[in-house]
Amino acid sequence: MPTEQERNKAIVLEMYEEVWNKRNLAFIDEAVSADFVDNPPKRFFDVPTRGRESLYEAASGFHKGFADFHDEMIQIVAEGDRVVYLGEITGTHTGDLFGVPASGKPVKVYGINYFRMKDGKIVERWGIFDVMAMMQQIGMIPSPGQGEH
Repeated sequence: MPTEQERNKAIVLEMYEEVWNKRNLAFIDEAVSADFVDNPPKRFFDVPTRGRESLYEAASGFHKGFADFHDEMIQIVAEGDRVVYLGEITGTHTGDLFGVPASGKPVKVYGINYFRMKDGKIVERWGIFDVMAMMQQIGMIPSPGQGEH
């Protein structure tokens, strides 16, 4: 019989695979609590931080911007009702990304998400990913050394 930690890790891994990699947004209802709370760092885009809509709108926006969006698990750790996920995010910026026109450029960044679980569902998330590197890679802001003549 799987432990609480094993069950929680499996839910988080399945959520990444279904929602982010396979674009199965309906899976949000299975994996995420209706009273989900997101605790993001400052974002360059505006989506709700309460309820399943938070994850639905964030995933939809990134899928529009990156037709080949993929989040590959590097490591996952669980203790009690907490799960920490480290992933490598890749994709090509081929569409509108929360108002940022397509650049056609590839992206590779890392993200860390810390989840709190309850009754087999994700109820809270704290997360961070390398937004500055992504912005540099798609040309939203200059990379170090760009603009020097």
